[in-house]
Amino acid sequence: MAKGNTSAFDLVIIGGGPAGYVGAIRATQLGLSVACIERDKLGGVCLNWGCIPTKALLAQAEFYYRLTREAEEWGVEADNVRHHWEKVIGRSRTVAGNLNKGIHGLFKKNKITHIEGHAKITKAGPPATIEIHDKPDHVAQTVTARHVMIATGAAPRELPFAPFDGKDIIASKEAMTLTEQPKRLVVIGAGAIGMEFAYFYNAFGTEVTVIEMLDRVVPNEDSDVSKAVAKAFKRQGIDCRTGLKTTAIEKTDEGTKVTDAWGNDEKKRE
Repeated sequence: MAKGNTSAFDLVIIGGGPAGYVGAIRATQLGLSVACIERDKLGGVCLNWGCIPTKALLAQAEFYYRLTREAEEWGVEADNVRHHWEKVIGRSRTVAGNLNKGIHGLFKKNKITHIEGHAKITKAGPPATIEIHDKPDHVAQTVTARHVMIATGAAPRELPFAPFDGKDIIASKEAMTLTEQPKRLVVIGAGAIGMEFAYFYNAFGTEVTVIEMLDRVVPNEDSDVSKAVAKAFKRQGIDCRTGLKTTAIEKTDEGTKVTDAWGNDEKKRE
């Protein structure tokens, strides 16, 4: 296991998302020397794979939905409207990419050291020692710090019987970068993220079914919000099934079959 050079900082932040990069900027403003370690892209999930790119997708979906289903109500004639899937996805990635460049600019302006790699704290300190791995068994660099801030964010949770494969069984990251639009899609979980993707894909013509274990969609919101969302989604042709638990996901020659826990209802995704 190779070891690289060692650098010392007042503060090392592990994670370059909204908490990490904002904390790094504020710390330098207070006079600390700061390094931020990020193994993927600065901006974290929120900027690159969550809040920002999904809102770009939703804006595009609403625009297309109005043209194809509500144009007449707006006094607009929109015949033979088509969409180019690769451009729809590409625009969202461009929006995220531009903001990612902005974070790099802020780091340069505030003299924050950006280190790419996977961080591993090997000594609590003080000072703490952190190894940065560019490969699983290779230490590219070692840094020390009087203080360490851990801002590693969250990650999608797999179902124990259906691990993500990036193709047929996917998480939110793959859902916003699919190269081909699916004809049918099952969304497991009717929280904010699941309902966003349900709306996006449905607006562009994918047949969408949402399965939620609890008794209403967006269950973390007030019940009147859940009722309003369920009504709006039903009007748009999205099949929302609540009070159902997914018990099996099976890959077949026809697609991926999802089985609900209570009842014999099944839905396929291609």
